[in-house]
Amino acid sequence: MKKLLVTIIFIFSLDASAWWDTGHKLVCDEAYKLLTADTKNHLDPMLKEHGSFGTACLWADWVKNKDRKDTRSWHYINLPDSEQNTYKTSCPENGCLIAAYYEQLNILKDESQGFRERQEALWFIGHLVGDIHQPMHVGYPEDRGGNGHRLELSDGTKTNMHKVWDGQIIERLESLHDKDYLSANVTQQIQELLSIPHSADIESWAQESRDIAMQQSVGYRNSELKIATNEYLESHFETVQERIALAAVRLSQTLNKMHQGDH
Repeated sequence: MKKLLVTIIFIFSLDASAWWDTGHKLVCDEAYKLLTADTKNHLDPMLKEHGSFGTACLWADWVKNKDRKDTRSWHYINLPDSEQNTYKTSCPENGCLIAAYYEQLNILKDESQGFRERQEALWFIGHLVGDIHQPMHVGYPEDRGGNGHRLELSDGTKTNMHKVWDGQIIERLESLHDKDYLSANVTQQIQELLSIPHSADIESWAQESRDIAMQQSVGYRNSELKIATNEYLESHFETVQERIALAAVRLSQTLNKMHQGDH
């Protein structure tokens, strides 16, 4: 019954979710494939409740509007237009994703913490790494990361910039291709990204997302975009796939490094 209630809560909270379920599951499921055997053995007991890392990474969205309302601001770090450097941003004034990420990392590393605390920390970490790679989670505070930037789709459907980047670009991609197309492309990009060095700093990942959000082609700055045409959605397929792939690689590297540090 508890799992059924969680599922119902999740279904009714999709519009408020980050990357929606498809993106978050993909980030964490792909990251899991890249974990070492030792890391998997270390983390598997913490994932058993949800059955997979991908599903566990949805939990943070399920609870933020119900049992853990205090964590709502953990999902974003928004900056005014006058501030573009994510390393210099203040928290909690602009949201707390960066601070929350480091806090949860410290909990997961701390063997003196209780199992439940460390378990939830792992679920949060997986989710927050996904969030920080979604450009609208490093948007403007005045429009709540694009939620207040009203748009229409080509068919006249009302939407907003945040929803477009959270899931509607992915929905457009899936409407044009089979259900395995996205995961296959992400998997291919991951293989290419594994040979490239990556910063371990979430501030660096946040800066990338901020820079993407500010690109003229996105149309977010000054609310320039009015209609998210099919062509607009399709022009950003590659960006969304790359952000998901990058999140998976960096999440796996973070968790593998953490476990290596335990020995």
